[in-house]
Amino acid sequence: MKESTFLKHKLVIDEWFVNGFNGTKAYQSIYTTATDEVASTKFYEMVRIVEIDNYVKSKYESAQIALRTSHEAVLNELYNWAYSDITETISLSPQEVKELPIDIRRLITKFKTTSRSYVVDEETFTETVVELWFVSKEKAMEMIQKHIGFYEKDNQQKQQPVFMVFDARKK
Repeated sequence: MKESTFLKHKLVIDEWFVNGFNGTKAYQSIYTTATDEVASTKFYEMVRIVEIDNYVKSKYESAQIALRTSHEAVLNELYNWAYSDITETISLSPQEVKELPIDIRRLITKFKTTSRSYVVDEETFTETVVELWFVSKEKAMEMIQKHIGFYEKDNQQKQQPVFMVFDARKK
């Protein structure tokens, strides 16, 4: 493939990633005179070229790294969900909650503070209660198990058996 064609194809792929994976529109952004039908066909042919397929894979890998969606990153986050320790957040003030490490703060799904003032012997006291809701540990464990294929054997066992009928008289 010519270098100029390869560079144009890379631009099409770049546009494809930007525009929400519409191959026809991505192709037409570079090859402006292409009709919808031609652009669709050419895009399909283009992504089957080995060099372009490798470029697409490299773009996906870069996106996974940037978004932290690789298998390892997802499993690390799920591990953090499943094995987090709630005692790290007991009796914290709202400011202390804000100062928690980001990996712990990401576990919090809902945050509520309630303040109540009362007077004892002419002295005013204010009590602040912080309520935190967290991601589900059960859901995290289930997601880990699905991600690593833990249920694969069970799923295969539930499949209906395949019966084949052979006619022994035929040779």
